[in-house]
Amino acid sequence: MSSLLRATARATVRPAMRTRAPRNVRTLYEANAAKGKAFVAEEEAIEHHAHETAALWYKLSLFLALPLCTVALVRSYREEVPHIRHIYHEAEHYDEDAAPPEFIYQNIRNKDFFWGDGDKTSFWSPANHHKR
Repeated sequence: MSSLLRATARATVRPAMRTRAPRNVRTLYEANAAKGKAFVAEEEAIEHHAHETAALWYKLSLFLALPLCTVALVRSYREEVPHIRHIYHEAEHYDEDAAPPEFIYQNIRNKDFFWGDGDKTSFWSPANHHKR
């Protein structure tokens, strides 16, 4: 950076540093009490509005969203239970001879899984008819 650029930057920054506002807000409003009271009143109004808005969203979540989620849960449970029962029923009456052939490359395992008996994957269910 050239010396001319540094000198220009210093000359621009230093006056701005001298005229900055005092750090303590009380000293700023001690000279003008009306501005101070207006500022405090505005801050209290903002805080009151924030509390009202938070209470509104709490009530909406509690009395609207939670019951709607419960209704959706019950509805999906009632629709899915017959499907699951059908899948397990088919698994009970599974015909080994009608199964598609198992190819060697479809079930390669070099070592056992570290959970359970080592044969079942994390997606295993009785409907999976794989042979070790």
